[in-house]
Amino acid sequence: MKQLFTLATVTAAAVAIVVAATGGAQTPAARTLTLFQNTAAESNTLIDNTPKSPAKSPDDSHFRLSPGDTLIARTPVLDHRGGKRIGTLYTTVAVVTGTKFENATLQGQLILALGHSNIVLAGLAGAAKSPFAVIGGTGAYEGARGSATEKETNNGATLTLRLLP
Repeated sequence: MKQLFTLATVTAAAVAIVVAATGGAQTPAARTLTLFQNTAAESNTLIDNTPKSPAKSPDDSHFRLSPGDTLIARTPVLDHRGGKRIGTLYTTVAVVTGTKFENATLQGQLILALGHSNIVLAGLAGAAKSPFAVIGGTGAYEGARGSATEKETNNGATLTLRLLP
């Protein structure tokens, strides 16, 4: 009888552990982060790959983008417009189609550095106007996944990240 009681106790404990490990508790909720990119303070470099544009400045009517041209940018990120700086967005995008920034589709990889943690994004930008995929993270955002959208405003852009649980 004592052996049966011990076996029943061990079985009950094992079932309790399996239930707890497979979602017996509440799952964490999704998180939304809304941040402001201060593009007025952005530093960037355009690498004009072959074929070269006939003009250097994007403001010149003769300026042309071509597939493979690359834009690298570093943008301060604030908690809200006019707010406190909380990080930096590091961006590398390559032109896929289009000849002007207004009609170009860009393929990009972005790293949002927030303190000692990063969120990694990838996707199409520019004329594509599609959400970015959140493909990972480090530190407080380790294993992050979800999507991000960007809405341009005067001297900046609102970046909204929807992180899945």
